[in-house]
Amino acid sequence: MATGAGSPCGACKFLRRKCTSDCIFAPYFGSDQSPAQFAAIHRVFGASNVSKLLAQVPVHDRCEAVATIAYEAQARIKDPVYGCVGHIFALQQQVAVLQAQVMQVKAQLAYRAALSRVLEDQQCQENFSVFLQSDSEYGADGVLLMQQMGCREDVSAQEFCRKRTPHHEFGELQAMAQRMMRS
Repeated sequence: MATGAGSPCGACKFLRRKCTSDCIFAPYFGSDQSPAQFAAIHRVFGASNVSKLLAQVPVHDRCEAVATIAYEAQARIKDPVYGCVGHIFALQQQVAVLQAQVMQVKAQLAYRAALSRVLEDQQCQENFSVFLQSDSEYGADGVLLMQQMGCREDVSAQEFCRKRTPHHEFGELQAMAQRMMRS
C-alpha cells in the first residue's frame, strides 16, 4: 500500500521501484523514513528473501519480525561473523562477571559477620572473667548481677555469654515465642 499521496515506502524508495497497494514493506518502512533504514536489511538478507520471509509470518507478528530482522542486519554489518550472537556473548560475559562480584561481596559480608561474632564472644568472655575476679574487688554486686541473670557462681563462660549477649537467631526467637505461648 503506497503511503501518503502516492509516495513510495522507504523500502521501495531504496529499491527505486514503484510502491504498490499490496507492498509488504509499506506498513513497516514509511515514506517519511530514510531509505537508508532499509539498506542494511537489503544488504544482509536481500529484499526478495525478506519479502518471502514476511509473507510466511502472521500479520500480527510482522512488526516484531521486521524489528528483529533490522536488528540482526545492523549487528551483521558491525560483526559479519557473529552478528547479534557476539553481542549476546558479550552480555553473558558481563552477567558472569557481575555474578562473581555478587558472590565476592556475599563472602565478604559473611566473613565480616563471623568476625563480628568472634569479637562479640571475646568481649563477652572478657566480661565473664571480670565477674569471676575476687569478691574483694567487686563484692556482692558481681555475684548479685550474675544471680539476676540466672547464673550460678560456677557458670561456664559460654553459658554466661549466651545469657549476657542477645543473639537474634531464628532458633532462639522461635524458642522464645514458644515459651511466651505457653505462659
